[in-house]
Amino acid sequence: MKRTVCMITSAVLAAVIAMPVLSACLFPRTPFDGETLSPSEVRYDIRDGEGYLRWAKTEGASGYRVYRSESRFGQYRLVTPHALRRTKYQTDTFCQWYYLVKAVTSQGEVDVGGPVSAFSEETLIVSPYDDMTAVQEYIDRAHASLEKGSDGQFSEQRLAIILLPGDYPSLDVKVGYYTTVSGAGETPGDVRIGSLTVSTNVLSNNNATCTFWRAAENLTVLGDTRWAVSQGTSLRRMQFNGDLALSHPSGWSSGGFLANSSIAGTVDPGTQQQWFSRNDEWTSWKSIGSHNYVFSGCEGGVPPSVWTEADGRSTVLEYTEQMAEKPFLVYSETEGYRVFVPAAQRETKGITWKNGLSSEMGYFLPLSDFYIANERDSAATLNAALGAGYHLLFPPGHYRLEEPLAIDRQNAVVMGLGYATLEIAEGNNDCAVRVADADGVRLADLLIEAGAFSRNMVVVGERGEHTPHKFNPIVLSNVYLRIGGVSNVHTQTETALAVYADDVVADNLWIWRGDHSQGVAWEDTSYTDENGHTVTNYGNPVQTGILVEGNRVSCYALMVEHCQGYQTLWRGEDGLTVMYQSETPYQVPSQEKWMSGSKNGCASYKVADEVERHRAYGIGIYLVNYSGVNLASAIEVPEREGIGMNHLVICDFTQTYPATISNVINDAGGGVGPDCFRRLVEKYPA
Repeated sequence: MKRTVCMITSAVLAAVIAMPVLSACLFPRTPFDGETLSPSEVRYDIRDGEGYLRWAKTEGASGYRVYRSESRFGQYRLVTPHALRRTKYQTDTFCQWYYLVKAVTSQGEVDVGGPVSAFSEETLIVSPYDDMTAVQEYIDRAHASLEKGSDGQFSEQRLAIILLPGDYPSLDVKVGYYTTVSGAGETPGDVRIGSLTVSTNVLSNNNATCTFWRAAENLTVLGDTRWAVSQGTSLRRMQFNGDLALSHPSGWSSGGFLANSSIAGTVDPGTQQQWFSRNDEWTSWKSIGSHNYVFSGCEGGVPPSVWTEADGRSTVLEYTEQMAEKPFLVYSETEGYRVFVPAAQRETKGITWKNGLSSEMGYFLPLSDFYIANERDSAATLNAALGAGYHLLFPPGHYRLEEPLAIDRQNAVVMGLGYATLEIAEGNNDCAVRVADADGVRLADLLIEAGAFSRNMVVVGERGEHTPHKFNPIVLSNVYLRIGGVSNVHTQTETALAVYADDVVADNLWIWRGDHSQGVAWEDTSYTDENGHTVTNYGNPVQTGILVEGNRVSCYALMVEHCQGYQTLWRGEDGLTVMYQSETPYQVPSQEKWMSGSKNGCASYKVADEVERHRAYGIGIYLVNYSGVNLASAIEVPEREGIGMNHLVICDFTQTYPATISNVINDAGGGVGPDCFRRLVEKYPA
């Protein structure tokens, strides 16, 4: 068993055991027997620590040649002049190349298929030496396919764009649905692009409230940028050399997340309903409008902390109490691909990368320490890789899980590219991901899709166990849970995210019980159409969005929407939420079906009666209901000295309907409804 010691700058993580080679017993010695490939198909697979490139026979071929390039549109060089139809490569080199297979015929070389790479066909890797016209055309075509108006938000397509270190001054990177674009340098200054563009055509009238599922990281953008987005999005580790606008001049936006980024010019939030900024710096922030802007550990022209109707609604925390930045890919010609895993730090302010990666706390993992998943994988093969000591990297695609992924060792990294989607398969009544109560586990950049029924979607820790992870917390970064909306089928979970472990940090979560499109009803209903056929509209019931029973759990940018019970239920001690966004369920059939004991409705944010200590900053809860029901209190907390709720807002977004919220928090703060749009509470207890 091979073991490698990696240098780590964190005092806590003194050494990391790299993955051993996968044991031959995990997979059959001839793993591809019985598989049939189409004439134009080239496949890659990783088995037993080796990469296999395979293709079907080409009629009339006297032989085959394999070429490779570090980028899709790069220069391909001959590496195997006399290839068999199953060619084997070591994974430490196999994973960093595109492969192109050519058949040798009497007419010359003929492309068999490709190019393909271990990062999947839905990944575009770009080098600064590529033909930029071809690269731009590829990005434009992919974007047009992904960004099909509002229909794009439920597309099956996924896309990751990885830019190798260098300059791309003419490149306009368009970021559509289910698209991530990332620079593979050590700092944002290593990858410089001309512009970063988000479509204006998702909804009419510059409405960006459904501009979901897109992200950018570790880049420098040379010009001004408009990033008009809503939930399920992120900007991380970015350098903007111009201004950054977070919405269109008109219309609406409902985002969003900006972290560890620097803006040389002005940030204009425009019409954003809410926005969370963490460890950023900029020259100036243009305005404090709308409902709920939260700043944690930011530097530069940070607006004042105010909470009034007249002056705006802005929450400023000088430091971020505890954070570990998200892991990310780094590429160099000498080292190939590696993953940098930033260490957890306390009391942070500003960006981490100002003085280069050498000054950042954390450690590298070589790509050979990762099992690169394939859509043909099962939960069993993925768990076998985890059990063998591998970390997991999910390229863009869909991964059906017949049982939970079991992440049960310390410092394990499970991360995705291009909104890789983990789907709970029929018959899996447990969950998609189960994280053990282990130090330093990282779960990042994943979209998790509900199935017909599961008790949970993600579980962190074991109920009743309280192992401390104070100096090496479990961290969830850019993790999104979706229930319903994709198609007219029944989807259901009891509690989407259950956090039982202590010392967990969540950094940008969206738990979304779908509110539009298909399969988004309160419950399954059937009717007979005019032809006498039974038609069923399926529902997507979710009782609780997030349950926290662990102690010292911190959530930064927690967004939970439309669940039928408590959207957030907190039972652990010393909990912290910094920026919360929530909408009430839209279509409640009747008041009788939406009750919490004798109270009307279920509070969006509930701190259990037995909790002694809890803090929250910047809590925004919005009434969106067309049924005329009442919610007694948007927030419920015990009234004791250790409870501190700061900067609370509720709004009624459907004022033409008779639905109401009676109180902001407990029995205080007043209500909203047809006669009142917004209520504020600066501090509770006062």
